[in-house]
Amino acid sequence: MTSKCFAVLLGFVLSGTVAAQPSGGFFLFKNMQSGQVVCAQMRISPEWVQQAGGPFKDPDCKIPEEPKSESKDLPAVPPGLSPKK
Repeated sequence: MTSKCFAVLLGFVLSGTVAAQPSGGFFLFKNMQSGQVVCAQMRISPEWVQQAGGPFKDPDCKIPEEPKSESKDLPAVPPGLSPKK
């Protein structure tokens, strides 16, 4: 019984750790009152305005996030499924 409880508890701990990891998408925000600039994943409050640039991979907004490229090795329409002319 104790091993089952430990396994369930370990599962909750590990799933919480995975869910807590940031997934990228950091942006620069500037406070319109103080002029302070911060890097965050979402706007802190209405006084913060997103600046040009981004998204960034890191919480310091130094590593640009590469756009996800579409796979070009596959045809847009598989052969045999294209409309008949």
